Amino acid sequence: MNLDTKEIRKTILKMIHAAGSGHIGGSFSIVEVVSYLYSNFNLSEKNGDKIILSKGHAVPCIYSVLFQLGLIDESEIYSFRKIDSRLQGHPDKKRLDLLHGTTGSLGQGLSLAIGHALAFKMKNLQNNAFCIVGDGELQEGQVWESFMLAPKFKLDNLCCFIDRNGSQNDGHVDEILSLDPLDKKIRSFGWDVCEIDGHSIEEIHSEMDKFKQRDNCMPKCVILNTKKGMGVSFMMNPSWHAKAPTDSELESALREIDNESDA
Repeated sequence: MNLDTKEIRKTILKMIHAAGSGHIGGSFSIVEVVSYLYSNFNLSEKNGDKIILSKGHAVPCIYSVLFQLGLIDESEIYSFRKIDSRLQGHPDKKRLDLLHGTTGSLGQGLSLAIGHALAFKMKNLQNNAFCIVGDGELQEGQVWESFMLAPKFKLDNLCCFIDRNGSQNDGHVDEILSLDPLDKKIRSFGWDVCEIDGHSIEEIHSEMDKFKQRDNCMPKCVILNTKKGMGVSFMMNPSWHAKAPTDSELESALREIDNESDA
Protein backbone atom coordinates (compact mmCIF):
# COMPACT_ATOMS: atom_id res chain seq x y z
CA MET A 1 0.00 0.00 0.00
CA ASN A 2 1.22 3.48 -0.86
CA LEU A 3 -0.61 6.52 0.46
CA ASP A 4 -1.67 9.34 -1.87
CA THR A 5 0.95 12.07 -1.39
CA LYS A 6 -1.23 14.64 -3.18
CA GLU A 7 -4.07 14.08 -0.72
CA ILE A 8 -1.61 14.30 2.18
CA ARG A 9 -0.45 17.72 0.98
CA LYS A 10 -4.02 18.93 0.49
CA THR A 11 -4.94 17.94 4.04
CA ILE A 12 -1.86 19.72 5.40
CA LEU A 13 -2.92 22.89 3.59
CA LYS A 14 -6.50 22.75 4.87
CA MET A 15 -5.34 22.03 8.43
CA ILE A 16 -2.91 24.96 8.58
CA HIS A 17 -5.33 27.30 6.82
CA ALA A 18 -8.03 26.49 9.39
CA ALA A 19 -5.61 27.02 12.29
CA GLY A 20 -4.24 30.27 10.89
CA SER A 21 -0.69 29.15 11.65
CA GLY A 22 1.67 26.26 11.08
CA HIS A 23 4.63 25.03 9.04
CA ILE A 24 3.78 24.17 5.45
CA GLY A 25 7.24 24.23 3.85
CA GLY A 26 8.92 21.69 6.11
CA SER A 27 5.81 19.51 6.25
CA PHE A 28 5.64 19.28 2.46
CA SER A 29 9.33 18.38 2.15
CA ILE A 30 8.92 15.14 4.14
CA VAL A 31 5.62 13.91 2.68
CA GLU A 32 7.19 11.17 0.56
CA VAL A 33 9.37 9.65 3.29
CA VAL A 34 6.66 9.78 5.98
CA SER A 35 4.02 8.30 3.69
CA TYR A 36 6.43 5.55 2.61
CA LEU A 37 7.38 4.61 6.17
CA TYR A 38 3.78 4.43 7.37
CA SER A 39 2.84 2.41 4.27
CA ASN A 40 5.65 -0.13 4.58
CA PHE A 41 6.49 -0.48 8.28
CA ASN A 42 4.26 -1.21 11.27
CA LEU A 43 4.40 2.28 12.74
CA SER A 44 0.72 2.38 13.66
CA GLU A 45 0.85 -0.76 15.83
CA LYS A 46 1.24 -0.39 19.58
CA ASN A 47 4.31 -2.62 19.84
CA GLY A 48 5.65 -1.97 16.36
CA ASP A 49 8.36 0.18 14.85
CA LYS A 50 8.92 3.75 16.07
CA ILE A 51 9.25 7.06 14.28
CA ILE A 52 10.53 10.18 15.99
CA LEU A 53 9.92 13.47 14.21
CA SER A 54 12.76 15.51 15.63
CA LYS A 55 11.79 18.51 13.47
CA GLY A 56 8.51 18.56 15.35
CA HIS A 57 7.13 21.66 13.65
CA ALA A 58 6.47 19.45 10.58
CA VAL A 59 3.95 17.32 12.48
CA PRO A 60 1.04 18.31 10.19
CA CYS A 61 2.53 15.77 7.78
CA ILE A 62 2.14 12.97 10.32
CA TYR A 63 -1.37 14.09 11.28
CA SER A 64 -2.34 14.06 7.60
CA VAL A 65 -0.91 10.55 7.16
CA LEU A 66 -2.79 9.32 10.24
CA PHE A 67 -5.95 10.81 8.74
CA GLN A 68 -5.32 9.00 5.45
CA LEU A 69 -4.92 5.77 7.42
CA GLY A 70 -8.26 6.34 9.15
CA LEU A 71 -6.67 6.64 12.59
CA ILE A 72 -7.98 10.17 13.21
CA ASP A 73 -11.14 11.65 11.72
CA GLU A 74 -11.70 14.75 9.63
CA SER A 75 -13.27 16.80 12.42
CA GLU A 76 -10.11 16.38 14.47
CA ILE A 77 -7.96 17.58 11.57
CA TYR A 78 -9.65 20.97 11.91
CA SER A 79 -8.84 21.11 15.63
CA PHE A 80 -5.12 21.50 14.83
CA ARG A 81 -3.38 23.91 17.24
CA LYS A 82 -6.53 24.54 19.26
CA ILE A 83 -6.53 24.48 23.07
CA ASP A 84 -7.13 20.93 24.39
CA SER A 85 -6.79 19.41 20.90
CA ARG A 86 -4.84 16.19 20.55
CA LEU A 87 -3.24 17.72 17.45
CA GLN A 88 -0.87 20.29 18.85
CA GLY A 89 1.53 22.41 16.81
CA HIS A 90 4.37 20.08 17.82
CA PRO A 91 4.04 16.34 18.60
CA ASP A 92 2.60 15.72 22.06
CA LYS A 93 2.56 12.00 22.85
CA LYS A 94 0.60 12.49 26.07
CA ARG A 95 -2.28 13.99 24.11
CA LEU A 96 -2.04 11.68 21.09
CA ASP A 97 -0.73 8.21 21.88
CA LEU A 98 -0.43 7.39 18.15
CA LEU A 99 2.79 9.43 18.27
CA HIS A 100 6.05 7.89 19.45
CA GLY A 101 7.69 10.90 21.01
CA THR A 102 7.07 14.46 22.18
CA THR A 103 9.36 16.77 20.23
CA GLY A 104 9.74 20.38 19.19
CA SER A 105 12.86 21.45 21.06
CA LEU A 106 15.20 20.94 18.13
CA GLY A 107 18.18 18.61 18.38
CA GLN A 108 16.71 16.01 20.75
CA GLY A 109 14.88 13.56 18.50
CA LEU A 110 17.81 11.41 17.43
CA SER A 111 18.63 10.76 21.08
CA LEU A 112 15.05 9.48 21.57
CA ALA A 113 15.32 7.26 18.51
CA ILE A 114 18.60 5.80 19.78
CA GLY A 115 16.83 4.94 23.04
CA HIS A 116 14.14 3.02 21.15
CA ALA A 117 16.68 1.24 18.93
CA LEU A 118 18.82 0.23 21.91
CA ALA A 119 15.77 -1.02 23.81
CA PHE A 120 14.76 -3.17 20.82
CA LYS A 121 18.25 -4.67 20.78
CA MET A 122 18.22 -5.36 24.53
CA LYS A 123 14.85 -7.11 24.20
CA ASN A 124 15.94 -9.10 21.14
CA LEU A 125 13.18 -7.54 19.06
CA GLN A 126 13.39 -7.04 15.29
CA ASN A 127 11.70 -3.62 15.41
CA ASN A 128 13.09 -0.56 13.66
CA ALA A 129 13.56 2.98 14.96
CA PHE A 130 13.34 5.89 12.53
CA CYS A 131 14.15 9.55 13.08
CA ILE A 132 13.61 12.58 10.83
CA VAL A 133 15.79 15.60 11.48
CA GLY A 134 15.99 18.90 9.63
CA ASP A 135 19.17 20.22 8.06
CA GLY A 136 19.00 23.47 10.04
CA GLU A 137 18.52 21.34 13.14
CA LEU A 138 21.97 19.82 12.57
CA GLN A 139 23.40 23.06 13.91
CA GLU A 140 22.45 21.74 17.37
CA GLY A 141 25.28 20.01 19.23
CA GLN A 142 23.17 17.22 20.72
CA VAL A 143 22.58 15.81 17.23
CA TRP A 144 26.31 15.27 16.79
CA GLU A 145 26.60 13.62 20.19
CA SER A 146 23.93 11.21 18.97
CA PHE A 147 25.77 10.59 15.71
CA MET A 148 28.82 9.71 17.80
CA LEU A 149 26.91 7.38 20.14
CA ALA A 150 24.80 5.19 17.85
CA PRO A 151 27.67 3.29 16.14
CA LYS A 152 29.06 2.29 19.53
CA PHE A 153 26.03 0.06 20.08
CA LYS A 154 25.95 -1.19 16.46
CA LEU A 155 22.38 0.02 16.03
CA ASP A 156 21.69 -1.37 12.58
CA ASN A 157 17.98 -1.12 13.43
CA LEU A 158 18.22 2.69 13.47
CA CYS A 159 17.70 4.89 10.43
CA CYS A 160 18.07 8.65 10.55
CA PHE A 161 16.61 10.68 7.69
CA ILE A 162 17.96 14.18 7.16
CA ASP A 163 15.47 16.48 5.43
CA ARG A 164 17.96 18.56 3.48
CA ASN A 165 15.58 21.16 2.07
CA GLY A 166 18.22 23.89 2.31
CA SER A 167 16.40 26.45 4.43
CA GLN A 168 15.50 27.17 8.01
CA ASN A 169 13.51 29.78 9.91
CA ASP A 170 15.89 32.66 9.17
CA GLY A 171 16.95 31.84 5.62
CA HIS A 172 19.18 29.45 3.69
CA VAL A 173 21.17 26.91 5.72
CA ASP A 174 24.37 27.38 3.70
CA GLU A 175 24.34 31.11 4.44
CA ILE A 176 23.58 30.74 8.16
CA LEU A 177 25.92 27.84 9.00
CA SER A 178 27.01 25.46 6.26
CA LEU A 179 26.95 21.72 6.94
CA ASP A 180 29.25 20.58 4.13
CA PRO A 181 30.69 18.07 3.61
CA LEU A 182 27.70 16.54 5.39
CA ASP A 183 27.94 12.97 4.13
CA LYS A 184 31.64 12.70 4.95
CA LYS A 185 31.14 14.10 8.45
CA ILE A 186 28.45 11.59 9.38
CA ARG A 187 30.28 8.71 7.70
CA SER A 188 33.36 9.51 9.79
CA PHE A 189 31.35 8.68 12.92
CA GLY A 190 30.71 5.15 11.66
CA TRP A 191 27.34 5.44 9.89
CA ASP A 192 26.22 3.90 6.61
CA VAL A 193 25.39 7.07 4.68
CA CYS A 194 23.63 7.62 1.36
CA GLU A 195 22.17 10.63 -0.42
CA ILE A 196 19.00 10.40 -2.52
CA ASP A 197 16.15 12.38 -4.03
CA GLY A 198 13.87 12.75 -1.01
CA HIS A 199 10.79 13.08 -3.21
CA SER A 200 11.40 9.80 -5.05
CA ILE A 201 9.42 6.90 -3.57
CA GLU A 202 11.50 4.54 -5.71
CA GLU A 203 14.81 5.76 -4.27
CA ILE A 204 13.46 5.67 -0.71
CA HIS A 205 12.22 2.12 -1.31
CA SER A 206 15.62 1.03 -2.62
CA GLU A 207 17.45 2.32 0.45
CA MET A 208 14.91 0.80 2.84
CA ASP A 209 15.34 -2.57 1.16
CA LYS A 210 19.05 -2.32 1.90
CA PHE A 211 18.34 -1.19 5.47
CA LYS A 212 16.24 -4.30 6.13
CA GLN A 213 19.21 -6.56 5.29
CA ARG A 214 21.07 -5.65 8.52
CA ASP A 215 24.34 -6.71 6.91
CA ASN A 216 26.89 -4.23 8.26
CA CYS A 217 26.07 -3.61 11.96
CA MET A 218 25.94 0.13 11.26
CA PRO A 219 23.18 2.67 11.83
CA LYS A 220 21.90 4.11 8.56
CA CYS A 221 21.64 7.77 7.60
CA VAL A 222 19.70 8.79 4.51
CA ILE A 223 20.26 12.36 3.36
CA LEU A 224 17.08 13.40 1.57
CA ASN A 225 17.61 16.11 -1.00
CA THR A 226 14.23 17.83 -0.84
CA LYS A 227 12.53 21.12 -1.66
CA LYS A 228 10.75 23.12 0.98
CA GLY A 229 7.10 23.52 0.01
CA MET A 230 7.40 20.78 -2.63
CA GLY A 231 4.12 20.42 -4.51
CA VAL A 232 3.09 24.07 -4.67
CA SER A 233 5.37 26.28 -6.75
CA PHE A 234 4.86 29.58 -4.89
CA MET A 235 5.50 27.91 -1.52
CA MET A 236 8.94 26.58 -2.46
CA ASN A 237 11.00 29.23 -0.65
CA PRO A 238 12.06 30.05 2.95
CA SER A 239 9.19 32.53 3.43
CA TRP A 240 6.83 29.56 3.75
CA HIS A 241 8.68 28.10 6.72
CA ALA A 242 5.97 29.19 9.15
CA LYS A 243 2.82 30.85 7.89
CA ALA A 244 -0.72 29.97 6.87
CA PRO A 245 -2.22 30.55 3.42
CA THR A 246 -4.94 33.10 2.82
CA ASP A 247 -8.23 31.92 1.31
CA SER A 248 -7.05 32.75 -2.20
CA GLU A 249 -3.63 31.15 -1.65
CA LEU A 250 -5.33 28.00 -0.37
CA GLU A 251 -7.53 27.78 -3.46
CA SER A 252 -4.56 28.36 -5.75
CA ALA A 253 -2.43 25.75 -3.97
CA LEU A 254 -5.16 23.10 -3.98
CA ARG A 255 -5.80 23.75 -7.67
CA GLU A 256 -2.09 23.35 -8.48
CA ILE A 257 -1.91 20.05 -6.59
CA ASP A 258 -5.04 18.76 -8.34
CA ASN A 259 -3.69 19.76 -11.75
CA GLU A 260 -0.40 18.00 -11.09
CA SER A 261 -2.31 14.89 -10.02
CA ASP A 262 -4.13 14.87 -13.36
CA ALA A 263 -0.96 15.31 -15.41
